[in-house]
Amino acid sequence: MTHFFYGTVDRRASFRPLMEDKMLFYFNVRSDESFDVDEEGIELPSLDAARWEAMKSAREMVAELILHNQRIDGMRFEITDDKGNLLVTVPFKDVIKFD
Repeated sequence: MTHFFYGTVDRRASFRPLMEDKMLFYFNVRSDESFDVDEEGIELPSLDAARWEAMKSAREMVAELILHNQRIDGMRFEITDDKGNLLVTVPFKDVIKFD
C-alpha cells in the first residue's frame, strides 16, 4: 500500500493512505434512433479507465443485442464529465473482432 507522509521530523509521523483522485464519468448510450442518458455516472481514476469500462460494457451489450437479433449499427457510448462535456465516444462496432 502506498502511504503519504504527514507531519514533520519534530513530531510523530502520521500516515494516511494516498487516495487517487477520481472523476465522475457518465456513460450515455446513443443510437440512430435513441439517446439514453446515464443519470448516475461512475467514479473512475482516469479517462482511460472510463474508456476501458465503456468497451467492456459495450461487449456485453453487443452480445445481448446479437442474441436478440437487434442491430448495433450506429450504437455508441458517449462518455461525458459532470458538466456534460463530451470526452470520448466508443462505437459498439469497435469492440467486435473480425479476425
